[in-house]
Amino acid sequence: MITVRTLGPRDFTEAWRLSTRHPVENVSIRGKISQSGLEPALLGHDIVGAFEGRHLIGLLSSSTSLNPVETEPVAIPAFADWLGKVRRAGSIVGLRPSTLDLWSELSRRWPQTWRVTRDLRGHQLVLALDHDPASPVNPAVVPVQPAWADSYYAASVAMYTEEIGLTPVEPTGGYRRHVDELIRTGRAFGWWDGHRIVFKADVAAASGTVCQLGGVWLSPELRGQGRSLAALAAVVRWCRQRWPVVSLYVNDYNQPALHLYRRLGLSPLNQFATVLY
Repeated sequence: MITVRTLGPRDFTEAWRLSTRHPVENVSIRGKISQSGLEPALLGHDIVGAFEGRHLIGLLSSSTSLNPVETEPVAIPAFADWLGKVRRAGSIVGLRPSTLDLWSELSRRWPQTWRVTRDLRGHQLVLALDHDPASPVNPAVVPVQPAWADSYYAASVAMYTEEIGLTPVEPTGGYRRHVDELIRTGRAFGWWDGHRIVFKADVAAASGTVCQLGGVWLSPELRGQGRSLAALAAVVRWCRQRWPVVSLYVNDYNQPALHLYRRLGLSPLNQFATVLY
């Protein structure tokens, strides 16, 4: 029998062990586990585990996005039971098999709330590198300074809206706090042209020796000029001072981005999928 329950500090060792099977792919949940110790008050949302007897056979990070981690197929129905008919998450993202299996199971049971999506990105390549890129570096790309925060926030909103198709701006100011936290912790990188941010990238997740980049954006008037390579090479070099392995994931149909990342030296490692509501 498969059981599902919210994890706590006593489950730390087992959850950490399971997440180490794919340390690059699972960097997001590993960062959450390591920073919170699975203390609910520090975590801010649920991480649940599926158990076969006493054996942990899957993890699910449940916040505004669902992230199934190292989930064996027999655990998918149990996670669907736990989630239920009411959908609170705006996306499901993770390794391709678990993500698509969870979406399919939820859709089969409750098609009115889970089946219809805004976008299904079924093939996203996970890429990584463990060395500095050989390409030239744009020295203007540096950790974002507090004085640039308003411009960086504006660039972040533009990036999010372009990538996801929705604005992240909402009345509680949560996205602004998220961006400010990236700047405060040195995980935001940008190119300030003297007036505004024209390039940005963030460390979306980090744990141990691994980080995952996200939020890569170049101002539209600079696109098509070969500027992204040196800008992103600078970000990779900055990141590798703290995290020797740099990773990201990208839609397989985004050929310009794939070409750029290959020129940087990023190599394919695995596949993600993302379901957007």
